[in-house]
Amino acid sequence: MKRLHIKGLTLAVSLITAASAQAESLTDVVNMTLATNPDVLIRTVGADAISDELRQARAGYLPTVDLTAGVGYENSRNATTLGAYNATPQRHDKKHQNRTRREGAITARQIIFDGFATGREVDRQLARQEASEYEVCSISEDIGLQAAQAYTDVMVAEKLVENARLNAKEHERVVKLVHERGEDMGTRADIAQADSRLLLATANLISAEARLQDAKAVYHRVVGNLPSSFERPVVPPVLPSSLDEALNQASTSHPVMQITKADVDEAQAQYEASKSRFMPTFTAELGATWGKDQDAGKGTTYDHTAMLRMSYNLYNGGADKARKNQTSKLINEALEIRNRAVRQIEEEVRLAWVAVDSGTTRLKQLTAHEQNARKAVDLYNQQFDNNQRTLLDLLDSQNEYFTAGNSRLQADYDLLYSKFRLLHSEGALLKSMEATLPVENKCGLTVAQLNQE
Repeated sequence: MKRLHIKGLTLAVSLITAASAQAESLTDVVNMTLATNPDVLIRTVGADAISDELRQARAGYLPTVDLTAGVGYENSRNATTLGAYNATPQRHDKKHQNRTRREGAITARQIIFDGFATGREVDRQLARQEASEYEVCSISEDIGLQAAQAYTDVMVAEKLVENARLNAKEHERVVKLVHERGEDMGTRADIAQADSRLLLATANLISAEARLQDAKAVYHRVVGNLPSSFERPVVPPVLPSSLDEALNQASTSHPVMQITKADVDEAQAQYEASKSRFMPTFTAELGATWGKDQDAGKGTTYDHTAMLRMSYNLYNGGADKARKNQTSKLINEALEIRNRAVRQIEEEVRLAWVAVDSGTTRLKQLTAHEQNARKAVDLYNQQFDNNQRTLLDLLDSQNEYFTAGNSRLQADYDLLYSKFRLLHSEGALLKSMEATLPVENKCGLTVAQLNQE
């Protein structure tokens, strides 16, 4: 995964945020959300950090070079000082020698064999990197679906406000007609009934406007600034034709499946690495040392070594065996987590499929219901003008039409969201929308052209 250039990314994010007010299509909104959402950026930076851990693991294949140096006081009593004392016994102070000790050393080591520990650690970090990159895809899919829901929720809320406003105006028209009929007892009852219905229609308008404000608040949290206008999203023509096709697509390409597969690979690499503790380690070592006035001697000394060293732990309290047993159980844990993920993803696909299937049928029925309710309103208005219908009939037909319109509208956008949810359950929402991410990814998405330094 490409490294994030934070300064450039911040600049790009600010530019995208500034341009958000002009975003209109759902794809534009999703792209803006992915570029600015903290959860996506957290996963992205985390994945980039794991790539550095992979580099650390690969360093085990390379030699190490250590340089040491020192200078200080030394007081020595050894064979050299005792020999000097025996040669001149009158010098009692020569049993000990004081020196200014100076030394330096350079050592190069190369591991030749470490029981395959380095290779297994590299495999583990590769699996972790794979999982972290697919985590970026997974969280991006989730955020994309949240953005789609927030977008459609604002759209349907706006249309419900429009419907409620038209309904209130229609009630105002009916109230005006009633008031024009006169002030006899029957008409006063009609006026009271009409005024009551008008108040209810006004209350419905207030509720619809409150729902719109709630939807906008959620939109601000998930996406950011509201666009100047909304376009009805077009569902990509890649919906599965059958439930089996959807299940197969999810099992092979859903990011969570890729994450759990990488987690199993990581656990397997840990288990293989634990075996290295039962093998010896061989290291090639080259060294050179320099010393001056050391060990009570005068002058300079040099040493050069070329060694092949072996290290083999014979017993450490059973820790190595316990580690091997632990990692074997971690493999089983990772496998069970993958099995759980399979069930969860299959459930999501089935639920989304049912929502699309039933929603399609339900929308057809509600559309027909709304059309019939509209016809009833027109006919009732004509009959009311001819004194063939009562005020209550007229108001009831209007309320029926208003309710039918709201139900059809809600079902329409519920079905639209369900289709996006079905694509999300397959792990194909962003790809089908041709969305972009701010960094290179394994999601099959293109990289946003951000200004990076």
